[in-house]
Amino acid sequence: MSEVKKYEGDRQVSFLDKESARWLREEAPGIADGLCLARFHADYEAEGVAGWKTGDVVSVNGMEFEVTVSGKRCFVECGLLQRTYVKCPLAEGAAFGKRIEEE
Repeated sequence: MSEVKKYEGDRQVSFLDKESARWLREEAPGIADGLCLARFHADYEAEGVAGWKTGDVVSVNGMEFEVTVSGKRCFVECGLLQRTYVKCPLAEGAAFGKRIEEE
């Protein structure tokens, strides 16, 4: 990960559940109408992201992060959502957080 933060505040880093990442690599390339599928890129992949809750403190790659946003919102204009009426694995398999700096 680059030391340059994409965002300040609650979304300094993004995480993707390893199972959702597998789906994104293996199954999503054949889906042309998913709005976020080509745009979302996580800073870290980790086990169990889908179960993380806002406020959790997690350790990833030897660093600690506070989960500030659990899940990723879906957009009504997403063709995949309109076609299937089902949220894709990114909705529950993504999270955002901020690094807890050592004192």
